[in-house]
Amino acid sequence: MQPLIAISVGEVINFETGQNWTPVIYGQFRTYTDAVVRAGGAPFIMPLVEDETVLKRLYEQCDGLLLSGGHDLEPANRNALPARIKIGTSPHRDRQEKQLLKWALRDNKPVLGICRGMQLINVVLGGNLHHDIENELVTDVNHALNIDKKDFHHLAHKLELMPGSQLAAIIGKPSIPANSLHHQAINRVGKGLVVTARAEDGVIEAVELPDKRFVIGVQSHPEALEAAPERLWRKLFKAFVDSCPA
Repeated sequence: MQPLIAISVGEVINFETGQNWTPVIYGQFRTYTDAVVRAGGAPFIMPLVEDETVLKRLYEQCDGLLLSGGHDLEPANRNALPARIKIGTSPHRDRQEKQLLKWALRDNKPVLGICRGMQLINVVLGGNLHHDIENELVTDVNHALNIDKKDFHHLAHKLELMPGSQLAAIIGKPSIPANSLHHQAINRVGKGLVVTARAEDGVIEAVELPDKRFVIGVQSHPEALEAAPERLWRKLFKAFVDSCPA
């Protein structure tokens, strides 16, 4: 049987009306589910729910947890002062994903964090974030290049992988091209996390927890690249799904 992979969701304004008086839509890019299916998993989109008993029931059904990209973390949930710039927040989503991650870490359940998901892993483990790269760091790298180009698939820059890391072993090469759609980045690294990839300017692009079965976070969006233009990223999803006991 294919492992059942829970994918976290974002809150979306009704795309048909564009009005915020309509009920919220819970959703995520189809590239996440496509990547999981191609890697041999059976994905489902986990809705936001208020009842923790219901949330626990949903969590217990999944074999692995994919923490997806999307909203900025609320300042109170990322161990930082209020940001001058933020790209939408969702306190409910923050609370739910933090709880899911804590359960998964306790149970040694495989976790893959993408973009916001990597940042969430770092914060839950006591780390914090740069709230805006452009205003806090000196760099020639545009970490929002794909947003500027309006192209999810553009290979914006290369990631240098740390020798001996789980991620480097999975990819099988010392570097890999990635897209870039973020304005925040890891600052202080959370307890137990190991940095496993950096951009050319030193910005942290991947982390992992060596003492767990599989806990890897990446700052880029490899789910948009693994079919094309960089199929090497499919190895990450395959390793994640293979680590999940069906």
